[in-house]
Amino acid sequence: MEFIIKKWIGGLLMPLPFALLLLFASLLMLFFSDRQVIAKLLTLCSFLILFSFSLLPSAYHLTKPLERQYPPLLKADQSFDYILVLGSSGIDDPNLPITGQLSATALSRFSEVLRLHYANPDAMIIVSGSGFGDTQSHAQLLEQLAVTLQIPKQKIIRLDYTLDTAQEAKVMSLIIDGKKAALVTSATHMPRAMQLFKRFHQSPTPAPAMYLAKDHSNGLPWYNYIPSAYQLYKSERSMHEYLGQLQQWLLKKMREEDILPAETTIE
Repeated sequence: MEFIIKKWIGGLLMPLPFALLLLFASLLMLFFSDRQVIAKLLTLCSFLILFSFSLLPSAYHLTKPLERQYPPLLKADQSFDYILVLGSSGIDDPNLPITGQLSATALSRFSEVLRLHYANPDAMIIVSGSGFGDTQSHAQLLEQLAVTLQIPKQKIIRLDYTLDTAQEAKVMSLIIDGKKAALVTSATHMPRAMQLFKRFHQSPTPAPAMYLAKDHSNGLPWYNYIPSAYQLYKSERSMHEYLGQLQQWLLKKMREEDILPAETTIE
């Protein structure tokens, strides 16, 4: 139940749903009350949220500080014992090839896993992620992708029941204890993931994937600065991580003040 509540609250605080909630409230006031000034202010706030988060500069400056906290792993051959890939999303649709069933995020992360696997062929690959009610878990879909790409099945460890990053970090930390491991996740997600692994006394080597904030040496055409859904998506990914970091900080403070037991988490 805590997991579902967390997902609902986190989802509603993203720029698009939050702006739509403000817009819905303003429409109710405009049509069914005499609070016209408040309604107009809410409408204006809704527009400003959508507009600002849909611009390239806003998305870039929100995303880059997260992505560049840990540098890319340019030297892949480092004799890793384990390659860890955090779960993302996918849909078990047998009418599609496995590359069509996994999300773009999952495919981007696994392309980095594949690069590391070729440089460290003896490393075990740990894939994770629950099915969330689907017929196959996310870990099973990743295993299927790995086998399709000629990675031996005996080189893969599946974690089928991890619901979030905190659970992944806890279980993976038990497996890799004392071993050299590379951690693969989205570049925006890496800072929060590393914080969670450190909480379990592990420091895998970061191997960020799926960069969203990239520098263009020759500049961009002006039409790239038109508000777009893609820039809104990048802003949403960044806001998700900032809210996650805020949640981790609050939980840490509550544990320090003995409000929560040491192992309690709603991550």
